[in-house]
Amino acid sequence: MSSIKSPPPWEILDLVSHHLDPKTLAIASCVSKTWYTCFSSDHLWDPLCAAAFPSLVTTLSSVAASLPRFRLYGLGHSAALRRQRKPRKPRLSLDCLMFIFSIRLPGGVVEVVKPCNDMHRDPHGMFRFDVEVAAEEREWTLEDLRKAKVTWMVAERDWKAVFTVAEESTGKLASGVEGFFSAELPSPGCCSGRMSSGLVADIRFGLKDQVEKFSKMSRIEKVSVGIMSILSWRYISLEDGLLYLDHFFRAGFD
Repeated sequence: MSSIKSPPPWEILDLVSHHLDPKTLAIASCVSKTWYTCFSSDHLWDPLCAAAFPSLVTTLSSVAASLPRFRLYGLGHSAALRRQRKPRKPRLSLDCLMFIFSIRLPGGVVEVVKPCNDMHRDPHGMFRFDVEVAAEEREWTLEDLRKAKVTWMVAERDWKAVFTVAEESTGKLASGVEGFFSAELPSPGCCSGRMSSGLVADIRFGLKDQVEKFSKMSRIEKVSVGIMSILSWRYISLEDGLLYLDHFFRAGFD
């Protein structure tokens, strides 16, 4: 007649644990509360952390001394996997996108709709474009241009999704500076309202007249747009820009 076997005593678990690799230790700790207590012990994971992630142990030991070592190992392991993972490629491509601009000025509105393939791309692979404003003959004073409000939207060509990058952004027009910065763009993710994206839209006018003629009438010949990081004040890469837009288009935001 068979009898129900009792679980192995603590001492045996402790002896066995020293011969297990980190993955097996992690699996064993999920068996029961007793096994969790044994196989998640700091005296087991401390040498594993020191061997695999010495810099992490040195950095966090002073600021997170109470953090269990098996959790510290998990943080290091997850970070290592992320570094090894190939970056995700954007689903979107410039072929399927178009830009829509609305420049609201005193006494009139300049509107532009352009497929991305018809725009001049940045030669260095940045998310920055020059858009020609065709057949725009109206001229504006510098005072009018200073009051401009610019809206920039990106849409898929079939209009399945539209994302507003900048809405009625205002800027500063002075000698040599014809720029508009949007408010900080929303952060991708479920907590976009609470997190910072670190990105802004940059919008600039290309005017026909020279700087010294700003006191006279000027015509908008092109609009230059891009997305910049506020950490480096440089344009993000084309791929990063498409990945950013991809999140909102997949989420169905407009």
